[in-house]
Amino acid sequence: MELTLPTKKIINTYKRYSLPVEKEPTDIKKLQFFYIGTQTRYTEKLQEYFEFGYTTTSAANAIYTLKRLMKKADEVTIPSMVIADGTLGTEHLVELHKFIYSHKIMADVPFIVEATGLAPEELNRFKRYEFIDELLFLNEFTAPALVRKLSFLQRMKQKRVQQPETCKVETSFRPYANVKAVVKRGLDLLIAAVFLAVLGPLMLLIALAVKLDTGGPVLYTTLRTGRGYRIFNLYKFNTIIQDAAKKKSGITISRVGMFLRKTSLDELPQLLNVCLGDLSLVGHRALPLYEAERLTTNINAHHFLAPAGLTGWQVQKNDQMVMPVEAPLAPATDKSDLLYDIWLMANKPAAAIQKTNA
Repeated sequence: MELTLPTKKIINTYKRYSLPVEKEPTDIKKLQFFYIGTQTRYTEKLQEYFEFGYTTTSAANAIYTLKRLMKKADEVTIPSMVIADGTLGTEHLVELHKFIYSHKIMADVPFIVEATGLAPEELNRFKRYEFIDELLFLNEFTAPALVRKLSFLQRMKQKRVQQPETCKVETSFRPYANVKAVVKRGLDLLIAAVFLAVLGPLMLLIALAVKLDTGGPVLYTTLRTGRGYRIFNLYKFNTIIQDAAKKKSGITISRVGMFLRKTSLDELPQLLNVCLGDLSLVGHRALPLYEAERLTTNINAHHFLAPAGLTGWQVQKNDQMVMPVEAPLAPATDKSDLLYDIWLMANKPAAAIQKTNA
């Protein structure tokens, strides 16, 4: 049968299929994985990570194997997740998903595409297909990280299938969630503008000193993750000597840089991030990408529902200031409150110069 691909975006609507009672399996034993592809290194990796699973090289073979598994008289064995190689091609992936989706007992099995080797245009096209639950690169995952990712996808897929009315996936974030958020943004702009006006001359002097002492750029940028998982450049004054590795002393931090770090003055350019809307004056810590990618649990995902902050809700531990790595994450809904933010800025002004985004 010739398969015609849809020209419009595939909408991932889940429906329940009624099967005759005498034919519908009731005793279901789930495998750990089902990999469809030709990459031996992925087969070996999955076999090392998980206790059990199936592998095959084509979508046709996978469909044949799944049919055979579902016809077992004593019990039905289906995979906990399907991981298909993206190089199989869109047509075969659609065919495989169509078969899985048409069987009630497999409707909540995550359909994952291994995207290694895909051209950029192919990867962008796959991102538009909502029947694909996740695109990932197996070579980037350790065993624990992959298990956490798959566990998260399983819970989400089961909820979307079994309770579609209560599982609404948010694909975009409104600029301001409510009136409080608008007021908070207004305060952020007002206070940041005042600080920039007052500290502007000092920042110009620091910029000149940095340029003369390091011989490199004045500002240093690092990628961070903010509200809605949006990635932005976090600004700091540069404290690293240009071409430090080539110098005999081996010292990388400049004299001015050491002073800036000790006094936290290297963080002043983050006021620009506040003006640009990347940060709020008070909020959760803006996480580096390597930390953000690990936060896939339902509780930790709340961290990204509120804007990241120049200073944080997590600056106190036993009445002492702590570095971010020591401060636990808390759901954004715990303290995402305008009155609390004003109280923190008024009563803990020292928090404003802590390295909460170090």
